[in-house]
Amino acid sequence: MENKEIFIESKANATYKILLKYKEGIKDDGIFLAEGIDLYDEAKKTGCLLAVILLKDSPIKIDDLKVYRLSNELYRNLSSYKSLPKIISICQKKNKKEIGNKVIYLDGIQDPGNFGTIIRTALSFSYSGIAYSFDCVSPYNSKTIQASKGAIFHLPIWQESLKYYKDKGYNIYVTTLDGEDESKFSNLKEPFVLAFGNEGHGIREENQNLGTKLKIEMSSIDSLNVAVASGIFMYRFKGSK
Repeated sequence: MENKEIFIESKANATYKILLKYKEGIKDDGIFLAEGIDLYDEAKKTGCLLAVILLKDSPIKIDDLKVYRLSNELYRNLSSYKSLPKIISICQKKNKKEIGNKVIYLDGIQDPGNFGTIIRTALSFSYSGIAYSFDCVSPYNSKTIQASKGAIFHLPIWQESLKYYKDKGYNIYVTTLDGEDESKFSNLKEPFVLAFGNEGHGIREENQNLGTKLKIEMSSIDSLNVAVASGIFMYRFKGSK
């Protein structure tokens, strides 16, 4: 496929207006932007890379992909950071609803940094996918993508209710302050969903009633940041069969 470069220098350009919408988060077509060389490399490695955006005078050369070259002002408008990235990737999400037998579920997570860290941790401990509630922050928020460190390109991520997985026969485990001590469990029975709740309110009550409640025994404090707590749980049950 022949490389094609398109130069855009006007805010009124129709393609540029579409790119700005992708900056705001993922759309119905599943396309989003990712900033930086490291995320470009991960997107390319996983087949999620569609095209790239470069500064007009950037020395970077890209073969076999469509390249949009923008003026400094337009490029800055697309970036979420003060220091401009060398490259912005136009990416396609992994469009896969069936996300395996070891699923992490996020119920009302609002902090994109937490969401991205949890995605990264789930990949590192070999969980099969991420599901999230309809009131979560978008996993395709620029801060979520950055915090995932490229893990977002490797795991299927899907928006769904926890009850959906209960109805499909998954074993549901929810993390709460009044659950059973997780150390009493040698493993979690597959297929399973391990659920974590909102930073301030935890898992909503109707979801708590869908499965077994688990907690981490702690001293001197009653709760942990959700990204920290999820990391402990995911490490504990990474070898579940």
